[in-house]
Amino acid sequence: MKTILIILMTILSVAVALYGWALIWPDSPIQNDGMAHHLADRPLAMYLHFGFGPLALAIGGFQFFTQLRARAPKLHRWVGRTYVTACMLSAVGGIWLGFGSDAGVVAQVGFLGLGVAWVVTTGYGFLTARARRFQDHKRWMTRSFALTFAAVTLRLYLPLSLGVMGLPFGTAYPVIAYACWIPNLLVAEWLVRRKGARRAVAAGAAQATP
Repeated sequence: MKTILIILMTILSVAVALYGWALIWPDSPIQNDGMAHHLADRPLAMYLHFGFGPLALAIGGFQFFTQLRARAPKLHRWVGRTYVTACMLSAVGGIWLGFGSDAGVVAQVGFLGLGVAWVVTTGYGFLTARARRFQDHKRWMTRSFALTFAAVTLRLYLPLSLGVMGLPFGTAYPVIAYACWIPNLLVAEWLVRRKGARRAVAAGAAQATP
């Protein structure tokens, strides 16, 4: 079941990553007026965010496959470094865009919070790996990718709220600015703590065995 969920997560991530790249492709048929406006006003921020964010999204899911990590540890490290670099560059672009968003102050604060949390979790993930604290590294990278996956949840919530529920963009988008990442982070935290509790129980049982 766990492997199936990771595969599904990775497929969704790659699909949304390709969509993200298509949004900034010159003369893209799916590029809307809002995207074109931001590309014209802040091209560097847009290319940082939508160029490197999809890269982090596309490769991040593969890092959760245990067999891949075990069989190719050097590849895991290089993909991890690429992921961290892509997250940081995309976060810089995202925070830059967040300050100038025309979606309102509430949405701005939501996306700025996402950007800051993304930098913090990814930074700790990198630092704990450098310190060879690999259990902490896994925990922080789980949190980091939960925030990277906000790109997927945002793309799921937009058509659900606008198309299915018929909500106005001005009503839905400020809510999505928080809903796309806070529940993800809460789920990641639950997974991290559950795994930690299981590890503690197993360690206690091993010590109790004569």
